Amino acid sequence: MSFSDLNHEIYLIITTEVDKKKASKIAKILLSEKLIPCVSFKNIESYFWWEGNINQSEEVQLMIKCKKENVNKVCNKIAELHSYEIPEIIYFRVSANKNYHHWVNSF
Repeated sequence: MSFSDLNHEIYLIITTEVDKKKASKIAKILLSEKLIPCVSFKNIESYFWWEGNINQSEEVQLMIKCKKENVNKVCNKIAELHSYEIPEIIYFRVSANKNYHHWVNSF
């Protein structure tokens, strides 16, 4: 694989949920509506300011891959379904190899 094979852009959207059940609900809806081809979960520990205090929480991080055309729809759907008052929804452009790029964009 040459470097030129890696210049294919897709989007990565990151959010967290309180537990696997709620993360799975978001993932299944995004997948069933064919807004995304894939999502990965990871258990994480978060520290954050909330209501004037430093808090700690065990969460599930979702790493969602999608094509450019679906970023707004995916982010809006996450906001609609999310259990948090202010959900973390971070997205950015990433490069992928040609075959993975083609697969992500086929949805």
